[in-house]
Amino acid sequence: MGERKVLNKYYPHDFDPSKIPRRRRPKNDQIKVRMMLPMTLRCAACGEYLGRGTKFNARKEDAAGERYLGAIQVFRFYIRCSRCSAEIAFKTDPASSDYAVESGATRSPDGPWHGADEEAAAREDAGDAMAALEARARDGRREMEADAALEEARELSARRARVAPEEALESLHDRCRAAADGREAMRELERETDEVLVKSIRFRNSAGYLKRIEEEDDHEEDFVAASLASRAVASQQAQKKRRQAADRPPMVIVSKRRCATAVSEESTARDDDLANALEGAKASTGKTKESSGALQALCCSYDDSSGEES
Repeated sequence: MGERKVLNKYYPHDFDPSKIPRRRRPKNDQIKVRMMLPMTLRCAACGEYLGRGTKFNARKEDAAGERYLGAIQVFRFYIRCSRCSAEIAFKTDPASSDYAVESGATRSPDGPWHGADEEAAAREDAGDAMAALEARARDGRREMEADAALEEARELSARRARVAPEEALESLHDRCRAAADGREAMRELERETDEVLVKSIRFRNSAGYLKRIEEEDDHEEDFVAASLASRAVASQQAQKKRRQAADRPPMVIVSKRRCATAVSEESTARDDDLANALEGAKASTGKTKESSGALQALCCSYDDSSGEES
C-alpha cells in the first residue's frame, strides 16, 4: 500500500542529492493538463457549443513576454472541439480575473458578470440615465453598509481589547454569585411558605380543632321561602271563601206539582225544606227582624196554597 501511494522510499546513507542530473526544459515547452472549461464556447468551425465545466485534456504553456504588473505570469491553453477536433486557444486574463479567447471559438455570455461593463455603457449611451443613477445609488448604499459593518467590528474589537481578562472573569464570577444568591432566596421563601401552611392545618386530635358547619345553599332557602309564601296565599284565599259563604243569605227553592197523586210527597219535601230554612235562619247571626218577618209570611202563604190544593 505504501509503495503504491509513494509514501515511503528508502534513501541510503551515502545519498547525495547534488549528484542527481537536472534536465532543462525549453521556454516554450508545453505540458499536458486535465482541466475543466471555465466558460461556454462555440466552435467557429462547426458551431458546436462547449459548455462550462466540460473536462478536456489540454496543453498548457507560458505566454512569452506577457506578464501582469510585471509579476503575474499569463498562461495559454489549447484544446480541441469534441465534434470536429478543431483547435481552440484561450489564455488567462489576470487584469479582469477572467479568461480571454484567442482563436478557434467565440465566447457565449454564460454568467451575470460577463459583459456587465459593456451593458452599462450601452445603457448610458442609449440615454437610460435613470437606471444608471439607481445603480450608482445601490452601489453607494452597499458601500455605506459595508463601512458601517466595518466600523462596528472595529468598535467591538476595541471594546474587547480594553477589557482585561481578569475583569471579565470577575464579572462572570459576580453574575454566578448573584444567580446563586437569588436561587437560595427563592428556596428559603418556599421553605417558609411550606412551614406556615403546615402550621395552619388543624387535625381532629389537636387541641384547637374547631369543626365548621357548612351553611345551607341559597337555592334551598329560596325554595323554602317560596313554599311558605304559597301556603299563606292559599290559606288567605280559603278564609276569604268561607267568609263569603257565611255572609250569603239562605235561598229556598220550591217546585209546585199539580199532580194529585204526588201531593203527599210534595208536602213532605216542603216540610223538610221549611225545617232546613228555619235551622239556617237560626244559625245565621246578625239577621234583621224584617228578614224573619218575610220568612214567616212566606211560610204562611205556602200553607194557604197547600190547603187550597187539598
